[in-house]
Amino acid sequence: MKNFKAISRSLRLITAGMLTCAVAFTAAAGFCPSRVNGDSIKRTAVDRHNYMTEWFCSAPLMSYIVSLDDGGYMVFYVKADIMYSENGYDVEYYDSSFNFVKYKHIDSELHFFGAFYSDSTGYYVLTSQENPGTSATVECCRLTKYDKNWNRVGSCGFYDCNTNGALMEGASITSSGKYMVIGTNHFMYPLYDGSVHQANLTALVDTSEMKLLDIQCGKKNYAGYCSHSFKQYVKIEDNHIIQVDHGDAAPRSIALWHFNADITTGQFAKPEPSFYTMVEFGGSYEEDGNFTGAALGGLEISNSSYIIVGNSIDQNHFRSDIYEEYDNTAYGRNIFISVLDKSTGQTSIKWLTTDANAAKETGYYNPYLVKVNDNSFVVLWNAADKESTLYYAFIDGKGNIQGSVKTAPAFLTDCQPILSGDRIVWFGNETNNIYRTRYESFEGRTYFYSINTSDKSFSSKTLYHLDIEDTKNGKATLSSMHASSGDEITVSTTPDEGYELSYVLVNGKRISGSKFTMPAEPVVVTVNFKKEGSPNLDETVTIEGYSYQVTNSDTEGAGTVMITGVSDQVTAVVIPPTIDINGYTYKVNKVAARAFFGNTTIKTVYIGANVTVIDTNAFFGCSNLVKASGGAGLKVIGQNAFARCPKLSTFIITSKVLYKIGPQAFYLDSRLKTIYIKNTTKLTKSGVKKSLKGSKVKTVKVKKSKVWKYKSYFKKSNSGRKVKVKK
Repeated sequence: MKNFKAISRSLRLITAGMLTCAVAFTAAAGFCPSRVNGDSIKRTAVDRHNYMTEWFCSAPLMSYIVSLDDGGYMVFYVKADIMYSENGYDVEYYDSSFNFVKYKHIDSELHFFGAFYSDSTGYYVLTSQENPGTSATVECCRLTKYDKNWNRVGSCGFYDCNTNGALMEGASITSSGKYMVIGTNHFMYPLYDGSVHQANLTALVDTSEMKLLDIQCGKKNYAGYCSHSFKQYVKIEDNHIIQVDHGDAAPRSIALWHFNADITTGQFAKPEPSFYTMVEFGGSYEEDGNFTGAALGGLEISNSSYIIVGNSIDQNHFRSDIYEEYDNTAYGRNIFISVLDKSTGQTSIKWLTTDANAAKETGYYNPYLVKVNDNSFVVLWNAADKESTLYYAFIDGKGNIQGSVKTAPAFLTDCQPILSGDRIVWFGNETNNIYRTRYESFEGRTYFYSINTSDKSFSSKTLYHLDIEDTKNGKATLSSMHASSGDEITVSTTPDEGYELSYVLVNGKRISGSKFTMPAEPVVVTVNFKKEGSPNLDETVTIEGYSYQVTNSDTEGAGTVMITGVSDQVTAVVIPPTIDINGYTYKVNKVAARAFFGNTTIKTVYIGANVTVIDTNAFFGCSNLVKASGGAGLKVIGQNAFARCPKLSTFIITSKVLYKIGPQAFYLDSRLKTIYIKNTTKLTKSGVKKSLKGSKVKTVKVKKSKVWKYKSYFKKSNSGRKVKVKK
């Protein structure tokens, strides 16, 4: 690179110190986790871009957005709260207006997900696995290449790369032509004393042949070595690698390396790279350990400078004993820009925020950096105490802010925003939102966010998720998985042979036909198929003077009806356990509300064994009703269910599962003195509240073992009437 002067410490001087640190600086107990002993490590969804809770290091970004040639977008994400990739990856396509188009599922390769990358030749997925035996024949890392239709093209494996643990903190990937650079970190082979150490790993790959050309892994060479290596970014400029890394020991800084080797030679280690300190941390590793009070958020290259963004406490007044307790929330951290001038090698730091205060629980985190052109960039971040507010600022190629900091009602997620035409875009959904406390905001929704680079305006679009419940006796599909409020959705159904469509429910409500308008909420669609010729849902039939309404037309043992009335000629009502409709058997499981309201001919009622609910006012005002019995499966007696039945004198329910008798169930029943519910063990105090209010009941007969318990339920203060509870 022309006129690039290495005025900071040279790599040659620092290498010896790093080699010493590899022995002296051991990862503290409970620090970045390893699976070298076979223990699984769960990655929580806590702020992936802003480093992991308790571990001080960044986890993989697990969602990405790609701008397509047709103006649309593809999103890629790992559908899990953890970095394990056994379940594969979801890929969704959207048009230029963020309308859902189609979906693909991609199978995973190695056990751990590391990164996704897209270039003009295809898509790449980086995965890894553990190597506890430190075997040279284990494929520690794999870069898999796909074409633009997600057909697998080939892969490149990393072997014998001084790695016994997975690439735990994800990776940064960049490419130029057929040359791809991967920057990540790894757990190295144990030292002579058995200690395992963490450092960065940098690899150069020829993607035309999917071949590893060169690698820095703390074994084959130490070019650009950083101990622990909490976060890395790599870029390529004029065939030279530019790498930044976050170290806590050697170096104890955010460092930048300019690799002086030309990658087209197939190697990058020699001549040795030039080293620059972008942000120097306070404290020391011996006293403060892994804590640095900072996070690295991005690297970009302008005409004149190298620019990084991040957040940090005041390093001039470094106190790990004070700030470390706030580290998970970024309280006390401000957003910085560090700029390295290419011509002078001088570094300058500029602050976009200055008011962070740990004690007052204010601070800023999750910074991203997006390149608009060689002299224009956008920095985006969030505030710890205002998680739903997006902050963004435009800066020039020297890191100077252009205009004022702007705000918008938006979330940053673990999706790196990208430039697409004149817009900066990113997305959020249930799996890539950063804090678990945000889950409710994203539940059942996908948000697309956009910043116009011309007028700096912000816009967003909300898509609601659609899901279809598992169906029996047929198949059903939806015209879209995600839709905006007001979109028309089509439900396509294909019954199995001998079946036909019965009904479609959208969020529990029946629709007419096969289309519905998307509401402003997530949707669950339920499709029911029934045997050909069987009745439809809600269809009413009359059998032997009784009226029934179909409540579930599934004839595979789950078809149900409720009794809704009886002809005036019937005096002894017998509710059967089942009925036959067109040759199909349906359970009678409910007495509908007001089913026998005001009936003057009924004298006796026998409740069938399958009835679970006698609904509100079901027998209200049955002036000649004398006896009600049966109900072996009854669970609920509704409010006023037997009210104003002046001749009712016998009430015997045999159910073992009755748990509720509604308020005023026997209101003004002047002849009813005793109710028999001798089998049930399920009654609760709230289940009989006000149940006897307005009645003349004096005695409640119950199971012997429940007498003392039910006495406390059937008190006037609860049931509404003072009664005796007997066996």
